[in-house]
Amino acid sequence: ACPRSARLWTSHCSLLYNMCQQRPSALRREERGHAALGEGGAASNAGAAAASKDPPRRKWSSGAEFTIACIGYAVGLGNFWRFPALCFNNGGGAFLVPYTLTLLLIGMPIFLLELGMGQKFQIGGAELWKRVHPSLGGLGVASITATAIVAVYYNVVVCWALWYFFRSFAWDGVLPWAESRGGALQFWEVDTLHCRPAQNLSSAAPETCAWGAGTTWPQEPGIARPGPLVWPLVGCLALGWVLVWLCVCKGVHSAGKVAWFTALFPYAVLLALLVRGLSLPGAHVGLKWYLTPSFDKLAEPQVWVAAASQIFYSTGIGWGTLPAFASYNRHDHNFVRDAWLVPVINCGTSFLAGLVVFSVLGDMSQETGVPIDEMQIEGSGLAFVVYPQAIAKLPVAPLFALLFFTMLLCLGLDSEFSMVETILTAVDDAGVGQNYPRAVKAAAACLAMFGVGLLFVTRGGLHWLELVDGYAANLTLFIVGGVECLAVGWVYGADRFAADTLEMAKAKLPKALLWNYKLVVPALLAVLTVQAFVSTATSKVHFPPYAVALGWCLALASALPIPLLAIRPLCCPPPYASEGLTSPRERAGLVGKLAASLHRLSRSLSFGASSRGASSAPAPSGLPPELSTERADVELAAAREVR
Repeated sequence: ACPRSARLWTSHCSLLYNMCQQRPSALRREERGHAALGEGGAASNAGAAAASKDPPRRKWSSGAEFTIACIGYAVGLGNFWRFPALCFNNGGGAFLVPYTLTLLLIGMPIFLLELGMGQKFQIGGAELWKRVHPSLGGLGVASITATAIVAVYYNVVVCWALWYFFRSFAWDGVLPWAESRGGALQFWEVDTLHCRPAQNLSSAAPETCAWGAGTTWPQEPGIARPGPLVWPLVGCLALGWVLVWLCVCKGVHSAGKVAWFTALFPYAVLLALLVRGLSLPGAHVGLKWYLTPSFDKLAEPQVWVAAASQIFYSTGIGWGTLPAFASYNRHDHNFVRDAWLVPVINCGTSFLAGLVVFSVLGDMSQETGVPIDEMQIEGSGLAFVVYPQAIAKLPVAPLFALLFFTMLLCLGLDSEFSMVETILTAVDDAGVGQNYPRAVKAAAACLAMFGVGLLFVTRGGLHWLELVDGYAANLTLFIVGGVECLAVGWVYGADRFAADTLEMAKAKLPKALLWNYKLVVPALLAVLTVQAFVSTATSKVHFPPYAVALGWCLALASALPIPLLAIRPLCCPPPYASEGLTSPRERAGLVGKLAASLHRLSRSLSFGASSRGASSAPAPSGLPPELSTERADVELAAAREVR
């Protein structure tokens, strides 16, 4: 009843209220995001803001920077060699039919879903789905695991591009892979990979660099005995990781600035190569093969699996990168526009790259007399054998070689630092290494992946790269995409996601799209997952049994977290489950609401007691000097009680 007792009660409840605001780091970060956006009551909660010591979440400098970063991430090396190779192996122009349908039914809806959820929750993919439901935590773990595996060997391709870039400085005007110096195949296998000695030049398919049904295992160098390191490639790999570190050391601020160059420069080179390719005498032969459909291929399930796989690889869905990028957006960014713009630009780039590739292949076919369908079109061979061979015949060949491999560097680095940024975002959201600056964490991640990547720059490294690339992520991506749609459609709620989209992007989603999330996409991806499993098990690429077993272990390493973490809350419920609380967030929220109610009640009591007391009494927010010691004792006792 007296002012002194009311002020002591205010001090006690204020301390309890402030201590209840000390949530886990991930919850504090989300509260700061809501406070910056003016949502809820967090904006006026000065106690919570003072209790948090973590810096606010970084943001893109502008919406255009985010769009350019997404384009740079989506448009990568796969657009330039994987898409043309898939077209070649799956019916030419007929492949464009399942590719387009898969883009419309699966690619663009999941692209929209991941951008929307990342922007809504303001958190990366590793922690995002755990917020939706505790049983969905495996989605983020699976995506980050697949991204980490691919990031390790993807930078090896950048390393090869660096090696070719440096060797393109031919001061005598003759490239080292010109026909007069042995040809592109010899330079690729002997001078670059060191996978076979130079005396085997007469062999069309050297045993140590190629494999098939007639391959004899074990090989040396091979998977079991990869051989010594190729030191020029080790140096290029180290330089590649230094470039990646420079791109991500300051977070989205540095990555966004780099993306303006790495995303736009390849288009200038691509257009120049397209003009040159269309001007070749035999270009029409390749374009006819590329654009003439073979519709009998549409009856083969493998064609649809290849189209869906290319959509996941090229648009970047299912990897956890898109939610991480979107989490750095402003709350009101129009991500719906990006969800259709970026995939359309990406697939248009693939189509243009196909025009360039097949115009060059058509000219080579007319010159050598070998039909296009008898050529060996593979990913690495297309970029480092076919194209160098064509560039060596151009006027001012070293200049075209420098432009081409600079383009490959930009495409590779853009996708690589996006994947590393995804991993670092997951580390930040998990609260790991909060006392270390971003540059130190980025250096540790790059150094670790460089150490693992040394396996791929041995003399048998190409075998390892093909093995990991064939098994690492295909099945996981289909599973992740399907479960994400089920999570939004049935757990989070499709109508709730539509309301969030209307609030953030001011765009209304059609009902058909919401039912697509609930039924169509999960059903299609379930069928594709089964077919992909069958295709992988019956692959024409013959590896020894121990290598196949290792490949399946890699596939399971990225896919198993989804079911394991889904059943974990059921088998091992959290200690607060008996209290009727479903998550630490809800538990902290209820305690926080109770403490806030006590705080408001104590403030009102203090105000009433002060108004009834003497007019000379100090304000409720302060205490007279003679009570300072007593207040310290009360606060110490309160702290002990709360702890």
